Amino acid sequence: MFNADEGTKITGEEEIATGEKKDRRKRLKIAYDIAIIVALAVLVTIISLRYVKPDSEVVATVNGENITKDELYQAMLTEGGRQVLDRLITNLLILQEGKRRGITVTDEEIDARIENLINANFYGMADSFYQALEQYGLTEESLRKDIKTELILRKIAGEQINITDEEVREYFKTNRQNYNIPEQVEARHILVDTREEAEEILELLKSGRDFAELAGEYSKDKLSAEQGGNLGFFQRGEMVTEFEEAAFSLPLNQVSDPIETIYGFHIIEVLDRKAAKEVAFEEVEEKVREALLEEQTMEQMNKQANLLREQASIEYKLD
Repeated sequence: MFNADEGTKITGEEEIATGEKKDRRKRLKIAYDIAIIVALAVLVTIISLRYVKPDSEVVATVNGENITKDELYQAMLTEGGRQVLDRLITNLLILQEGKRRGITVTDEEIDARIENLINANFYGMADSFYQALEQYGLTEESLRKDIKTELILRKIAGEQINITDEEVREYFKTNRQNYNIPEQVEARHILVDTREEAEEILELLKSGRDFAELAGEYSKDKLSAEQGGNLGFFQRGEMVTEFEEAAFSLPLNQVSDPIETIYGFHIIEVLDRKAAKEVAFEEVEEKVREALLEEQTMEQMNKQANLLREQASIEYKLD
């Protein structure tokens, strides 16, 4: 709703960014991260190309004039079709290499990957996940095929990786700021459109009305309203400036005057604080190892996919 990152503006009735859910928010794109589906940027086109073959069959009529499958196919090739074809070639090379190496992917592994996607990107809401599939023109079957390809490539990449304890320590030293815990506050709020509404709600609070009850009744931020307006813990840099300044300056359990942001007027109450903390390597060693492993895996996935293309015999027949 009012995330400070200008690249991820959120509408007034969507969830406000919270510290506890920071990683999920960053990944929430109604699609999937780059490692999930090898051809994310052109999914719809890929699916279309699979089912469109060049011929003279009419696919549309406009004021009595026909558009044929052949015209549609050629337009697709012109509008990114070569990139789509290259991605399909890469997918096939991965499957061939997996077969050559005897690499298998079980249904359970694919199920686990899908569950991870739902939890990480859709707050565990499977219905929203499958709605997104439908929105992008994907079937669960096509998704499972893409995930299988990605998992095979991950396993190929994994065979090239051997992380030492010293590498993990060095990675921690280089990226320590990512693991130190910054100052955080836990706050709740009520968001309305006008200052007059905010002043009226403030008077209700002063008269003894319950904050959570009023949030549920009046707040435009419907998702946080379901939690009594609670946003959880967040750190500096996650909220718009006006909201952040108020939240980090308010004493505990004190209600703010109306705070204006681009989203409306907020009444804020700080419920808890956590001081900044510099963590020791031993406290986050496993997280650091996992992060380094993922970074190296992604690098190797790209490297191995490129290597497969370099070693393959590929003949284009687009004309």
